[in-house]
Amino acid sequence: MRLKSVVLLFRLFWLFIVRRVLGRGLLASPAARLSAIFLLVVAFAGFNALSYVVIRQYLSGTGLLDPVLQVANASVGFWVLIAYTLIRVLFMKADELLKLSFNLPVTNRERTMAFALFESSLVLLVTVFIFGAFSISTVLIEGTDYIPRVLASIWFPAISTYLLLSLGYYLLERALQALRIARLRGLIVPMVLAFGLAVAFPQTNEQGNQITESYLNGRDYFAPALLYAKLQEDVGLLFSTLVLLATSAALIPAIVAIAPRNYVPMRRFFVFLPSRLADRKFGVYILVLFRSFETMVAASFVTIYSVFAWLEHLVLPPYALALITFQGVYAFSNSEPLRRMVTYPGSTVANYLRLIGSQGILLLVVGIPAVAISLAQGVAIEACLPVAGFCLSNVLISTLVGIAFPPEKGNPFTVIVGVLLTVIVVMIVALGLNVFNFDPIISAGIFTALNMLVVFYSILGMRRMERIARHEVVA
Repeated sequence: MRLKSVVLLFRLFWLFIVRRVLGRGLLASPAARLSAIFLLVVAFAGFNALSYVVIRQYLSGTGLLDPVLQVANASVGFWVLIAYTLIRVLFMKADELLKLSFNLPVTNRERTMAFALFESSLVLLVTVFIFGAFSISTVLIEGTDYIPRVLASIWFPAISTYLLLSLGYYLLERALQALRIARLRGLIVPMVLAFGLAVAFPQTNEQGNQITESYLNGRDYFAPALLYAKLQEDVGLLFSTLVLLATSAALIPAIVAIAPRNYVPMRRFFVFLPSRLADRKFGVYILVLFRSFETMVAASFVTIYSVFAWLEHLVLPPYALALITFQGVYAFSNSEPLRRMVTYPGSTVANYLRLIGSQGILLLVVGIPAVAISLAQGVAIEACLPVAGFCLSNVLISTLVGIAFPPEKGNPFTVIVGVLLTVIVVMIVALGLNVFNFDPIISAGIFTALNMLVVFYSILGMRRMERIARHEVVA
């Protein structure tokens, strides 16, 4: 394996993503790109300031920072798994990115290694956004002497967890190829990752509870996830670093060796509904939505989480139902060919209503069994209603994200920027309403007004995109 080829491919992947992401939707405008970068920087700085204030006010000088750091250490694996799941599912739609390297003089293992580096860099960015504020504020409060503890408790486990996940994924790929079902990995891999998240969540909570109980009872607690922190505390940072390097030196060659030598294209067409629905425009929108890759992934996650909650007797409202609404980001782009196939695609308002209506039917189809499971476990119907309201609002917001930051075939990464910016804005609005402590009726009215604003800008964005498409046809 040639290291130079790996580095060149890694740079090529990043160049492709940066140019494609920054050239679509709102990000095609220089002013919008600068505004997005400014908002991201301000949000990260705000998270750091908030984390600093909270830790300094509630943990500094109390001796509680050590068990809190242990709890954060125990949760690193779960958060890295979330980041890995997000990136891995997106990569399943990145065939065009892989095709860039098919005509280059590189081996499949060099391609795999370059892709793994590219993937790890994205996972690292997500991890920095999750744990960066906590790490920075902790060091600022406790001093530079605390850096070794933060490294051994947060970042060393994150690196090893990612390598283990990559090894497990390529082992799964090998198994699928051996069973001759690699084309179905778009269905199997998300279900395996969803099952892993469902299993890891209660275990992470249980481990956090055990750490808290051990601290209150004056006992030492150890688990494999705390290995690097234990080595750093007992022996020192140098030895902990050597163990990390030795572990990585064993895992990386194993990943390269186990990676499949051939790439098998993924099958993305899944039949859920009869084709006779195509007799009407609304039925075509329903078919496109139900047969999409994103719907299949989201439905798999909701199904696994609901069944897991039933088996584990987790008496919770159907919060997992919110996952089905995130496929709305792709609703506009997936249905765009329907509007280009005919001379007059219909009014913008009617097309928008078809987009929202089809997603409402999907939410109803998936939501009925999910809510039924929660009700059977003893959850009150009143506790499920706010979840339904949140899901309906999220459908509107995710559809707007898909219009403002439209994903394209082979390049799903524009969605990351759009979703991230939207989450930041929603968090700012929610924090503002919490600070002012409005009456629930007033808060509901504000959210309703904001949702109407989302609908207005969605229709406005669809009209602009349709006007651009007509001009492209005329040209």
